[in-house]
Amino acid sequence: MRYVDWLQGFIGSETEVTVSGDVIIGTLTKVGEATITLKVPPIIYGPPTDTAIIPLRSIEFVRVVSS
Repeated sequence: MRYVDWLQGFIGSETEVTVSGDVIIGTLTKVGEATITLKVPPIIYGPPTDTAIIPLRSIEFVRVVSS
């Protein structure tokens, strides 16, 4: 099983993604061949969107929070 296929099974789950020097927490909404998309809370003084698009190559660790 490929990593992307495994992640697709968790779409809709709360997910923590660690990238270099940062942790992004949100709901996993989409898994592509090269990126994953999380719905995140709005960021004050940040971009006017609630979506974080993270390249797979920059991910160091993924934690899916069980419900």
